[in-house]
Amino acid sequence: MNKTQPAVPLDDGRVTIRVFGGLRELTGRAPLAVPVRQASTVTALLSFFDREHAELADALRNGIRDGYLNILVNGRNVRFLSEGTTPLADGDTVAFLPPIGGG
Repeated sequence: MNKTQPAVPLDDGRVTIRVFGGLRELTGRAPLAVPVRQASTVTALLSFFDREHAELADALRNGIRDGYLNILVNGRNVRFLSEGTTPLADGDTVAFLPPIGGG
């Protein structure tokens, strides 16, 4: 009897992604769920989008580059956390929020 079994990846949880404003069209208006192993940091999350959701990734990177997109982890702006190295864990929510204007 062979006691070795193939390793089975454990479900290490999910990170919920919410996209607002005009960017919502790129997600079908629904929140996305990304496995934590693919999104252990904000930077890793963006790399995941590069591979799995290229159009969304381009729009997010353009917004970040141009300085108009806010990234919130559990309601806190990553500018006040650890920016791209902000760690993500099971149950976290990441929101990509363009500025809202009005008057």
